[in-house]
Amino acid sequence: MPDQSAVQQLDIVVETLSVPPPYSHTYNFRLQLMPNEVQAVYALHYTDRDELGEEEIWEEGFSEDDDFHWEGVLPEVWREVLLSLWSQTQWIASEEVDETVENAILIVTTFQDGLPLEGVPEPTGEWEYLLQELTQAVYEAAQRERPLQIRYLQRSSEGEEYQLTLKVHFLNRMLTIIRQQPQKTEQYNPAWAEVKPLLTALYQLDYHSEQAYAKMPKISGQYIDPGDGLWYQLEKAVTSPGRADRLGQIVLLIGKYLDK
Repeated sequence: MPDQSAVQQLDIVVETLSVPPPYSHTYNFRLQLMPNEVQAVYALHYTDRDELGEEEIWEEGFSEDDDFHWEGVLPEVWREVLLSLWSQTQWIASEEVDETVENAILIVTTFQDGLPLEGVPEPTGEWEYLLQELTQAVYEAAQRERPLQIRYLQRSSEGEEYQLTLKVHFLNRMLTIIRQQPQKTEQYNPAWAEVKPLLTALYQLDYHSEQAYAKMPKISGQYIDPGDGLWYQLEKAVTSPGRADRLGQIVLLIGKYLDK
């Protein structure tokens, strides 16, 4: 097999297999890997909606046409990360895929000599996660979404306030942290590798919006805004599901930024 330097284009198709309409969908990327950029085409198509009535679709928060198409340019950093994962991937034929998988992924690699290679990445987990990040990068580039902003507030009974604002820029794969302490504000950029464990823990929590604050709370405690603009007090409005101490993980991950 040619090495990663010979990769010219990646065509990626993903189809959900375990969710019903109106959530079921397919999406695909066509990624031309240029020397200093990635020329990208992205298309999202919701499937099997002819099985539902219009009212059923609206009740789930969708519209009659939620499909989306975008063409544009992504920064060079995406070329590097895509080729890095591609070079580490093992490939199997589509007929060898386990029938219990939640999403079907097929990737066609085109090399400089024009010859294609078709296969399914094994295992698919790393590609599924990277494609989620890539999708967010597209939505930022298309200006359909802003970079993700996560806020953390720690307020003592004496009135001391500590704030962290984490801005996750998927388009250029940059994490920016602004730390505000009494009479002191600092900004720095940790490695992108710190994003995945933070988001994994953050989105496995249970959020109770009916107990959240719409404005920054004045009562002592620890609070987090996961990106929806609401403030959730730890152990009250946001809790860990099951036995896993996800809140403890969040406190550890965020606490190291406060202690820097």
